[in-house]
Amino acid sequence: MPKMNPKLKILIPVVRGLAQTLGKDYEVNLHDVSMPEHSLVLCENGYVTGRSEGGPMTDFGLFMLQSEKYRDKEGIFNYLAKNNRGELIKCSCIFIRDEEGQIIAFLCINYDLKKAFAAQELIESLVSVGMGKVEQYPERLEAGEKSGGKFPELVRESFAQNLEEVIGDSLETVRKNAGKPLRFLTKPEKKLIIQELLDRGFFRLKGAVDTLAAEMGNTKFTIYAYIREIQKQRENAK
Repeated sequence: MPKMNPKLKILIPVVRGLAQTLGKDYEVNLHDVSMPEHSLVLCENGYVTGRSEGGPMTDFGLFMLQSEKYRDKEGIFNYLAKNNRGELIKCSCIFIRDEEGQIIAFLCINYDLKKAFAAQELIESLVSVGMGKVEQYPERLEAGEKSGGKFPELVRESFAQNLEEVIGDSLETVRKNAGKPLRFLTKPEKKLIIQELLDRGFFRLKGAVDTLAAEMGNTKFTIYAYIREIQKQRENAK
């Protein structure tokens, strides 16, 4: 088992007990948010997303950790996403906090919906009723990929198996949004990209600044300077 915050060890039997109780179609994960590059410290029934212990936090997890919209929430429950095989899964993420109210862990439950699709009653009871709305997160599936009105909007969450995939997926998204290689952007355009990545929690990842600097054709010191400018502008705007 990977190293984790000692305060989280009390949750080990909870994670394992939930997995045993709910069954093999439920993946139950414990993330130590203090080390997002390998936050997945306990993973039961990992076949649902194809991940295993030692894996990184997802892009959506990074966003929730970064966004002020989630600071006072207990978690986000019953949202739909797709695993890396393109299969629908129903997900919930419970925020675990310390004595000071700081988030120290995510307890995540991901349900494999294949069996639910085998019966209309299960679809109605397990998928359509009370599905939570995901606030603020910018990543949605394309219109053609949506579920035809049967389900709420789907979140595009990348269940990466290693740190390089998390960084690569985030950069691929901003490249697509920019419409051209990042090294050809103007300074204002680069700052907008950095602002977007900052809001996504991208810079919480080890090596993210160096990788982005190489993509943009700048030094890491320039990237840090842009980040400081953005943060200062936000502070002045408050």
